Amino acid sequence: MHGMDKQAAPCLKEANRFNIIEAQELIYPAFRLKLPTFVHSSMKTMWITHCRLDNRWRILTDHLWANFAVFRGQNIIFSNAAYRGDPPPDIWSHNACMGTNASYMSFLHDLDGNVTEQTNDISVDTLVIATTPDSWSFQHFMDRVVAVWSQAQLVIPTTAKKDTVIISGETPRDAIVNELYDLIAGQHFHNLKSVYAKRLVFSCRAPLFHPFTTMRITETIFQSLPPSSSSQRNVILFLSRSIGGKTRNGGRQLLNEVEVMKAISAMLNATGRPEQLQYFHHDEFNGLEDIATFMRDRVKMMIGPHGAAFYNSRFAQPRTAVIEIIPDPEKFFSPCFWSQARLLGQDYSVHIGTTQNDALDMTLDDIDSVVQLVQDRLVYLDNSYRVQDALLHTYDWDTEVRPED
Repeated sequence: MHGMDKQAAPCLKEANRFNIIEAQELIYPAFRLKLPTFVHSSMKTMWITHCRLDNRWRILTDHLWANFAVFRGQNIIFSNAAYRGDPPPDIWSHNACMGTNASYMSFLHDLDGNVTEQTNDISVDTLVIATTPDSWSFQHFMDRVVAVWSQAQLVIPTTAKKDTVIISGETPRDAIVNELYDLIAGQHFHNLKSVYAKRLVFSCRAPLFHPFTTMRITETIFQSLPPSSSSQRNVILFLSRSIGGKTRNGGRQLLNEVEVMKAISAMLNATGRPEQLQYFHHDEFNGLEDIATFMRDRVKMMIGPHGAAFYNSRFAQPRTAVIEIIPDPEKFFSPCFWSQARLLGQDYSVHIGTTQNDALDMTLDDIDSVVQLVQDRLVYLDNSYRVQDALLHTYDWDTEVRPED
């Protein structure tokens, strides 16, 4: 079709031999994310060395930014189709939803053929396939299911939320995930072998990293919250892995965090800063609205060892500082919270702790440098913070923007 690849969504639709009723080829523009702030050049070198091993981005020669290339996604809607286990849910595989080999072939049939609705089928109007890996977990709901949902909204903008169903894998283990499902869809199905849909939406070819899909869920959550009741965000939230609630996965505890907390508190008192340092006790919050409102209205900074609690920065404002303490990158390296914070336009710093054991528990040998980092990032937020210092959009054309009247 017009010189396009035959696998492009419009070409699939134009073939007109199948039950594809709509097909979108999506172009997500390239963008850049600012690399973290570091207190020591040796830590910067270690972090960049390991970050370069990931081919999903390219570290620029200035060692200040990472470039994310243009991504092509697809939305394909099928009529009278059934989900019967493919793409498979909750497995880490190239065949899973969002995997490089995610396939829609099980939904495809000739126009003169038909999918017979089985007696044990659940029948729905519009079904969004979101059988991503570990979809039952809070963290992978936020980084994968949400990306698929965000992209699907482009092809079903007029469908009422109550008429849209999402299918994923196992039942979520965290109540907050069920609340998020209720926010974005009419129903959500789990552990079902067969669902028949009048319209089945395949949006599994969606980007893991992009400002559009990342910001869309945060915007949706913010729109559901009551108006802000506080104009002062003054909480520095310490995300402990030993105090404040049981962690799902052990390890990565900060063994001298009491000394770190005391040193940060002493700095705040000595400099007369208005911020309050406190532990994050996630069990004290009563659901999505409570925790998201707190993060939006009160939290100015998050600091702590690498762990899923950092996913709560999804509920925080762009003018928020995130300081992540990570183990030796030779033993464990996951830059997911760097990309998340920067995609949300947030300030992000990383500090490498001294790994003490196989559980990746850590100590901070230079507490003073971390205290100085906290102080510097607070001053940065006060004086000169701009979203474009975290996230840069790139575009191929020199576009003219009409000046505001």
